[in-house]
Amino acid sequence: MHLPGGLACGRKRLRDAAFRPLDGHTELALAEGALSGASVPLRVTGALAAALDHIGGQPVTAEIARDLCVGDRQFLMRQLAVRMGTDRMWLTARCHCCGEAMDLCVENSTLPVKPAGRGYPFARVSAGRRAWRFRVPTGRDQEAIADIADPAEAADELLRRCWAPTKSGPASPPRFSPDAMARIEAAMDDVAPQVATEAATTCPACGEALGVPVDPYALLLLGERSFFSEVHTLASAYHWSEGEILAMPRARRQVYLKLIDEARGMAH
Repeated sequence: MHLPGGLACGRKRLRDAAFRPLDGHTELALAEGALSGASVPLRVTGALAAALDHIGGQPVTAEIARDLCVGDRQFLMRQLAVRMGTDRMWLTARCHCCGEAMDLCVENSTLPVKPAGRGYPFARVSAGRRAWRFRVPTGRDQEAIADIADPAEAADELLRRCWAPTKSGPASPPRFSPDAMARIEAAMDDVAPQVATEAATTCPACGEALGVPVDPYALLLLGERSFFSEVHTLASAYHWSEGEILAMPRARRQVYLKLIDEARGMAH
C-alpha cells in the first residue's frame, strides 16, 4: 500500500508500506494500550509499531511510527481495521434540525483520502514581508501535547514544535496575529494528507444534509477483555502457551475458537 504522505528521507519520500502477517501480537498491543490508560497518540504508536513490517524497506519501530504524519497514522489505523475485519462501522447520530435519531453504516475502505500537497512535509506561509515555514504535525508532536489541558496552550506548543526555521529566520516562531494563525492552519491543511473524518448523509425524517463524525482511531475501541478471553479459552482447551497462541495467524485462531464453541454446543 502507498501512504498518502510518507516519511521524508532527504529529498525522497518513503511511501511503500506493508503490514506484518496478522497474528495475536497486534491485538495484544491494542489490548494492552487500552488497559494502560495511555493517550490516544501513544496507543496509535504502539499499535502501528506492532502491526507494520516496513516503510520504504525500513523496519518499523516505535520511533518511526512516531515520525509518521498525522494523516498517515490515521490512514494506517483504518487500513489495519479493514485487515482485522472491522471495515464496517455503525454510527449513531441525531439530526441537528429536527432531532431525529438515525443509524449510519460506513466502511473504512471506502472513505476518501486526500494525498499530501505540493511541498510536503513543509508548508510556507507569507506574513507581512516574511515567508515562514512549518512542518506538518506528526505522531511525536501529538504525544508531546496530549497531556496539555488548555487548548490554547496546546496549540501554541504544537506551533512551536512544527516551526521549521530558515537559515535567515529566527530560531523560534514569533507571535502571530489571529489572521496569520488562520492562514498558517489553512496552509498546513493544504499540504498535509488527510483522511475523511466525517460521513455525509441526509436525515430520513426531514431531509436535512448532515455530516456525521467518523473516528479514525475507532479500532482502539475494541474491547481488550474479549482478546484476553480468547487467549484464555485456547490455553484452557489446548494447553498452548501464550507465546504459541499469539504467534498463531488470527484466522486460524478464530477457527479453533469456533471449534471450541461447537464442542460446547454454543455454535452451529
